[in-house]
Amino acid sequence: MTTARVDWFTGTTYLDADDVLTRVHDVTDGAGFEVRPGRWMYGKRYVSSEGIEVLVDPVNPETMPPVCVNVPGSACAWLGAERVQRLAELVEPTRIDFAWDDVGFDVADVARWVRAGDMRTRLRSAVVHEAVMGADGNGVTIGTRNGTAQLVAYDRRGPVRLELRLRGERASAAYDVLMAEPGSWSGAFTELLRGVVDFVDRSQESRADRAPLHPSWDAFLDGAQRVVVALAGAVAPSLDRAAAWVRRQVGKTLHMLEVAGYDVRDAVTEGRRRMTRSDDLRMHAWLHGPPAFTPTL
Repeated sequence: MTTARVDWFTGTTYLDADDVLTRVHDVTDGAGFEVRPGRWMYGKRYVSSEGIEVLVDPVNPETMPPVCVNVPGSACAWLGAERVQRLAELVEPTRIDFAWDDVGFDVADVARWVRAGDMRTRLRSAVVHEAVMGADGNGVTIGTRNGTAQLVAYDRRGPVRLELRLRGERASAAYDVLMAEPGSWSGAFTELLRGVVDFVDRSQESRADRAPLHPSWDAFLDGAQRVVVALAGAVAPSLDRAAAWVRRQVGKTLHMLEVAGYDVRDAVTEGRRRMTRSDDLRMHAWLHGPPAFTPTL
């Protein structure tokens, strides 16, 4: 069954950086931030434990917006549609990705369509990554990273994923879709997808503009119109939930190890050694609640 979600968005804003950090803090139920070196011509970035980035201190403040917000795919999945929209309200988008999973055709199908020229598209570049197996799987990329649109099909997560990546003016045009009712997202992004590429059967008609759609592509488009994107994302972890998970999932194993003479305190010591700054922030929230937020830039 096909599923769909916003899988990435990036945008800039002229809002005060403190206001942006406060919104991220609120939307994430009290996330703390780790300060890291900047990128993309910003001198500094604040990274939440979920991976949301707030970039500040542009190298050219006269020509660059003062703040950039970047929400990668894992953070979008954690946030869910409703909270993604609350962050998107802050920015003028520069990138929006939308993804469909379990689309009903294989990467090999897309590769075959590309090689046969069975496409209606204005994108001029198509790269087929064949025999890239193992962790990376197979992939087909249509369009370039420097362009305003890319379509990527790959299978490294298992079921085939189709990603529509929009940048620049196309991302701006997609902003109204992003801020609309999430129940309409999949259908609306499908229409944007078809403005980028359609896969057609030119064995039936030599002219691409007259050729019928490939049946499996047509079935995907029909199904994607009806996919409803879930509003909610992941629930922020709590001390009680974490303790319940340990008792339920590893309690018996710890008991057996203890009976066998293993000092289970060694596991706690190893956990302490592997703690990261993000883990420290999460533990603080469990013990003391969301921290009072007074960003210092």
